[in-house]
Amino acid sequence: MNWLPKHKCGLYLTHNEHRDMYETIEEYYDCHDFVSPEELKKAIAEDSVWVLQWYPDTPIGSYSILASSLEALEATVREMGA
Repeated sequence: MNWLPKHKCGLYLTHNEHRDMYETIEEYYDCHDFVSPEELKKAIAEDSVWVLQWYPDTPIGSYSILASSLEALEATVREMGA
């Protein structure tokens, strides 16, 4: 897991949290947080969402990215150089 972004505070990886609330992907997540429109469409089709949230410097500011697969999250983090 050497691809995970640097973080001085918390880092959280979740999968399909929307199912715990009996909600659809569109109801539960901010669809603008998906790494691409294609990933959003794929997530909806597969009913599968991975979320990576991390606090790089302090517990006040965080980043969140969403994708249909863990591999898509990894590719995005690597592209970001985070």
